[in-house]
Amino acid sequence: MNAKDFITKQDAIDLIAIRREIHMHPELGRELPNTCAIVKRELDKIGVPYTEKYCASSVVGYINYGDDYENAPSVDEDGHVFTIALRADMDALPIFEETPVEFKSLYRGKMHACGHDAHTAMLIIAARALKKASDEGKLKARLKLLFQPNEEGEDEGAIEMVRNGCLNDVDYVYGQHVQPSIETGKIGYNYGPVMASCHVHNITFKGKSAHSTAPEDAHDALAMALKAANDIYMMEAREISPFEKHVVSICYLHSGTAHNIIPDTAEMKINVRTYNDDVDDFITGRIKEISEHSAAELGGTAEVTDVLSAYVLTNDKTAVDNGCKAAVNIVGKENLSEFQVKLSSEDFSGYTKVRPGAFLRLGTGNKEKGTCTVAHRSDFNLDEDALIIGAELLTQIGLEA
Repeated sequence: MNAKDFITKQDAIDLIAIRREIHMHPELGRELPNTCAIVKRELDKIGVPYTEKYCASSVVGYINYGDDYENAPSVDEDGHVFTIALRADMDALPIFEETPVEFKSLYRGKMHACGHDAHTAMLIIAARALKKASDEGKLKARLKLLFQPNEEGEDEGAIEMVRNGCLNDVDYVYGQHVQPSIETGKIGYNYGPVMASCHVHNITFKGKSAHSTAPEDAHDALAMALKAANDIYMMEAREISPFEKHVVSICYLHSGTAHNIIPDTAEMKINVRTYNDDVDDFITGRIKEISEHSAAELGGTAEVTDVLSAYVLTNDKTAVDNGCKAAVNIVGKENLSEFQVKLSSEDFSGYTKVRPGAFLRLGTGNKEKGTCTVAHRSDFNLDEDALIIGAELLTQIGLEA
């Protein structure tokens, strides 16, 4: 069976229309009422049942489950039927869009700058095709469709959905991400640890304010933060082996209210990426230690909190092999290539932490169309001609499960 047998020209047209509808109405985090409404509308059209129980602004559809879809046995129980999950993230980013497209974001300061609009639309069209296959008795496995919120947040959606049992009955989980560095028509894959963990640190320095001309009367919170920032970067450069894949980035520092008032508070946000849990633990401990010592030396205090928002994403060999087999049927072996390991993170790792899975890369880069810009930029765009390939890939994975 081939996915192309179940996806029509009208599906390809609708795929673009759905993607653009979502793109024009971007929503953030766990507040996705319009996006979820679009997903539910499309699942209702094709008769795919769904639940919203796994977390706020999540929609999970069921194909080939039968009537008792919400009480399926877990993978450890007798009577289990082989089950795979296909995942799409739905949230946007707090970015002001600066693209030339006619379907730009209607919400100032919000933008789908990472392709989640495309991910959602592709899984909707794959759901159509897989429901047809199921109705014709051509599916062996059960399929679970994970439409997930808050991939971009600190406390990410995948981890919460897993905590609430979304993978209890799932054997393998698959996802894909648009990739502007790969040419349209090609698909990327890799094995083992392929994306870093993401550890977010929030620090509040507290001191005492005073007039700018009387620094001896103040405990300067901004000075505490600047000292800590310098020492944290020095720690990274001199206390961690250069052979370890890691990065520590101080991305936010806010302090003060006027040019002549020494500030009594300063807020700092740090992003840490690693491939080694021991290195992550070391950095976490040192950030807290350095922050508290820097504050104390200047007569203040530091409150440090941290959130591990994504684990190291590890691609399972069997799952990747299955995904590559499906990809060959869609784009041919010559258009399949190994993708470079990166320090970026993905909360898809929340799924692969508990179940074997594969995270594939869908090429959307086209120099002539100007779609090679990296994600998380205000001018991010993608080649919509690639999206039908992504829908076919998800469908093929389901057909071959």
